[in-house]
Amino acid sequence: MRAFPNMTGEKGMDLRDYFAAKAMPLAMKWVEHNYSQVLDGNDWMWDEKGDEEEDENDAGEIAAVAYLIADAMMAAREKNGGG
Repeated sequence: MRAFPNMTGEKGMDLRDYFAAKAMPLAMKWVEHNYSQVLDGNDWMWDEKGDEEEDENDAGEIAAVAYLIADAMMAAREKNGGG
């Protein structure tokens, strides 16, 4: 399913990707909250150390949470007859 189909034949963005993008701010807050709990309030992401591997892991976790939310949105949409 596409989020923005149009009359020119372009298919548009995948609806799941659209939902994940919309969920990204919530996913960032959720991950930030969980890291703050573990790190006792210390900085958790993209700090001044410049550890690219750690930053990549943080970004991957945020993306994974965003897609979990998107998948839940897709399931709710199907359940409620929206798909």
